[in-house]
Amino acid sequence: MTDNQQNELAIQRFVEYIQIKTVQPEPDYESALKFLKNYAQELDLEYRTIKLDQDRHAAVLTWLSPSSTEKSILLNSHIDVVPVFEEHWIVPPFSGEIRDGKIYGRGTQDMKCVGIQYLEAIRRLKTAKYEPKRTIHCLFVPDEEIGGERGMKQLLTLDEFKDLNVGFVLDEGLASENDVFQVYYGDRACLWIEIIVKGNTGHGSRLIENTAAEKAQFLLNEMLKYRTDEKERFRESQTADKPLQLGEITTINLTKLDGGVQINVVPDQYTLAFDCRIKPNGYDAFKQFLNDLIERIPKKNNEEITFVYKQDSGPLLLTDIENSSWWLDSFKRGCEEMACKLNWTVFPAGTDSRFLRNVGYPAIGFSPMINTPVLLHDHNEYLAKDVFLHGIDIYIRLIENLTNEPKSNV
Repeated sequence: MTDNQQNELAIQRFVEYIQIKTVQPEPDYESALKFLKNYAQELDLEYRTIKLDQDRHAAVLTWLSPSSTEKSILLNSHIDVVPVFEEHWIVPPFSGEIRDGKIYGRGTQDMKCVGIQYLEAIRRLKTAKYEPKRTIHCLFVPDEEIGGERGMKQLLTLDEFKDLNVGFVLDEGLASENDVFQVYYGDRACLWIEIIVKGNTGHGSRLIENTAAEKAQFLLNEMLKYRTDEKERFRESQTADKPLQLGEITTINLTKLDGGVQINVVPDQYTLAFDCRIKPNGYDAFKQFLNDLIERIPKKNNEEITFVYKQDSGPLLLTDIENSSWWLDSFKRGCEEMACKLNWTVFPAGTDSRFLRNVGYPAIGFSPMINTPVLLHDHNEYLAKDVFLHGIDIYIRLIENLTNEPKSNV
């Protein structure tokens, strides 16, 4: 098979994967698993599924290294994608249509590209008769886009995962709008908070005491002051020798504000929802800020305030990138050989890697997409063909480096 034929086949498989509507809230996982099973047979990889619950399975495609007792490499990706607003797309969002050298479709960046790049890198290594000295597992998991509770989090509790004997994980990153690849060694902690404040109601013409609106105003002022302080700290750092990156600060955003029944009735309650992403090692201090805030809200009794954590990741561990290790040295060497400029940082949102890191697996987020606008979850998501194909070459070199020099006791 010529290089051009290999490239066309890789693009064909990518388009086929995009065309499977694994879109939340009703992803077609059955078709995706069938696609992956056929892919495994095509590449002569072992294929198995791991049952997570009644409706969820993870797929594992394995390139076995029979002689190796070393820990394996896990190449992780998620199958599901987020919903679309079709009226804002210039092509059908699940078509995989190619225009002007760009492959369009939901999941082209997040993260069907990476799953296919793993497998196409393996195809080319197999064609070259490469023999890995570590076993390679390509893992495809469900439900990352809705928090991973029924996906990666559940998978990590099962003996079937422990049996994979994982020593290092590659997972998703983000596109980069310049020529520097982004490499993520951690995720920010996540708190989704819903606060219900209650107060007195009455006619809109009166000056009623102890209203829900006054409590809501106090809350909003305090939360937005914290946000403003962090925003200013971020802005001021941009002129420093080492400016802060988004993953290194805490962000707070008011995402919902509900209340009221009609315009001349003072509401008896408001609901405020905040999406909070917390900088590394800042979780405990931020939780203390919230606890203090609850105490300071003007109120007659505690029943007037309901504070609910809709999601609480807890403090998240970071992957150690300060000390030498076989996987870190191998990853860096592979990137150097491909002339990749790297920026090491913390992922500003959340990925499945947070679950892996918190139970002790070193994990790096890396999606080889440079000179590419960040379009995950956006309208008209696309990935240029040449960027996609270059990513395959990068994964070839990374897989070679990560599986070619076994070290004992790792």
